[in-house]
Amino acid sequence: MKKFLKLISLVCGAALLFGAASCKEKANSSTEEKSSSTVQAQSDAEISGDAEYTPRKRQQMPTAEIVDKNYDYGDESTWAGDEYTSLDLGHVYLQDVIDDNVYDWGHSVIKENGVYKMWWVRPAVYDAIFYAESVDLKNWYNVERVISLSPNAVNITKYDNMKGMLGKPSVIHVGDTYYMYFEAPASEDPDITQTVLEWDNQVMLATSKDGKEWKFYSDDKGQPQPVVAMPKELMGNFNSKDYGAGQPSVFYKDGKFYLTYCYVIYSKDINEMRVATSENGYDFGDISTHKKIAGSNGRGVTYNEKTGKYMMVGGSIWESQTLDFTSASANEFYSYDGTTIQTSFYEFVKNAHGIVDTETFYVIHLQGSKSTTDDWRAGHTTWDGYIHAVNPKEYAGRTITLPNGAAATENNLKGYRDRANTYTRPSADAVYAADGEIKIDGEMDEIYSKATKIEITRPVYGYGSNLTDTWGEAYLAWNEDYFYMFARVYDSVIDSSYPLVNDLASYMHDGLDVFIDTPNDHPANGHEIAYGLEQYMICTDSDNTNFIIKGAGESDITREFETSKIRRRVKKTSYGYAVEWRVPWYEFAQEYIEENACIGVDFQINDAMGNGVGREAMVVWSNNTGDSFRYTEGMGDVYLVKK
Repeated sequence: MKKFLKLISLVCGAALLFGAASCKEKANSSTEEKSSSTVQAQSDAEISGDAEYTPRKRQQMPTAEIVDKNYDYGDESTWAGDEYTSLDLGHVYLQDVIDDNVYDWGHSVIKENGVYKMWWVRPAVYDAIFYAESVDLKNWYNVERVISLSPNAVNITKYDNMKGMLGKPSVIHVGDTYYMYFEAPASEDPDITQTVLEWDNQVMLATSKDGKEWKFYSDDKGQPQPVVAMPKELMGNFNSKDYGAGQPSVFYKDGKFYLTYCYVIYSKDINEMRVATSENGYDFGDISTHKKIAGSNGRGVTYNEKTGKYMMVGGSIWESQTLDFTSASANEFYSYDGTTIQTSFYEFVKNAHGIVDTETFYVIHLQGSKSTTDDWRAGHTTWDGYIHAVNPKEYAGRTITLPNGAAATENNLKGYRDRANTYTRPSADAVYAADGEIKIDGEMDEIYSKATKIEITRPVYGYGSNLTDTWGEAYLAWNEDYFYMFARVYDSVIDSSYPLVNDLASYMHDGLDVFIDTPNDHPANGHEIAYGLEQYMICTDSDNTNFIIKGAGESDITREFETSKIRRRVKKTSYGYAVEWRVPWYEFAQEYIEENACIGVDFQINDAMGNGVGREAMVVWSNNTGDSFRYTEGMGDVYLVKK
């Protein structure tokens, strides 16, 4: 499955960061003098401003409330039954991830000290590993990216055994160390248009003291090394492009690490689950010595201390007295409409050692819409984490315990119901300003106090954008000749270290882009309405050295404006930086500018996180897909008013 996901991530990521392919080519080949040289500008580096840095407010996450307390589970002698019992607890919710448009898969969850800790995969541009915490398994906070080889589309780290993509982590905590086993491909096709871009997966290892800062298990040259390695003679088979060894699931029992994984070799018609053991967590022996425990793949494995049985979960749950499921019978715990629902990559929620130790246990997996076309990947934007509470036969008659510790009564289940989690289109007023009423000096003029404070806080999480604490607030003014903006950007570290070829790539620096759609058409069935002559974007970086106005296809149209009338100022401040400009209306947009007109506008803060890698995160006012640089339907509404 992951092979198909890889191409989606790579192609979509490149589209966001560069727009159309032709735009990227222009950016790399342009030799024109920078447009900013034709614009009158002021720049200074002194610290100025009337505010201090404060991080962006995170979405307030709810907690599943315990209404019915002190529940009596009854006599243990009545708990046993003939079949599994289970509850469908629905989708998980991630802090700040709203209107999610990328896939989540390969979830690994452990619980320690009353807190669930989760590691899983999201694209960034290549698939990366994220982390979050929860007290109820439903609502997750402190979401962050913890391991990534691709902070953006132009900075991708590749090792001999890891070609960009990271897959299905499995984490346990033994002693003072977290051990993360994950899959990564060792072979890749240089042609990114291929359906299968990477293959020859191997099981890799990273260790950590806190679960967030990770170090790869590597040789003395710094090259990450597999703990389950593909046979050398099978590596690099371009004709079959074997999946390899991956999708690990680990637990620690009786002083040993038990690592199960899938082994899929198309060229030899092998598709099975295997197990390897180690006393130190990294010496698992040669792959030829590992034992087959089941057919198929995409399954999690653990040991249940309560029942004394080993368990394997996929679409059903299998039990065995030994770590061998080849003859085990399936126990159904979840039925769904396979014609409309896609599920895969099941895993148990475990304790710190990767073992189940409660009467009710929990299962987490990928779930979303099944494709209605021949391409099964078409529903990938809906694939999110999904959870179930399960009682085995030994506890079938016992009331299920919810992940927050409460009995599954009707009142307590209310907190586990799925809910709407979506943004609405924002609106704001731009206030009328007469000529001379605003001084372009990087300070907020009195007239702006009559305008709406626009908060630029919505994270963009598609196409590789990381979550960030950077945010901004902006104010707009207008008259028949000019559009004015003053903005504060709250950024703790200002970075412009990425070497730009020209101003077209100014988004790779810290900076602020403003997108303008003067007709502001929002048809009922509007979808991907592209830029025309009336749409453009004004882009300023935090150093005031790169200023550009772009049109359709991210073309440089700065010189189509009366550049002698443009005024701009950027000031470094105690909270980050301030941006102020006055820009004449574009000639093709002028006819729409009048009192009470409603134009489309969006704001995007580009956040470069240091070390010369360029932009790693974005926050916006309206369109959290990050597509306002090319499509208009996600912009917010701005009313041109006189007060």
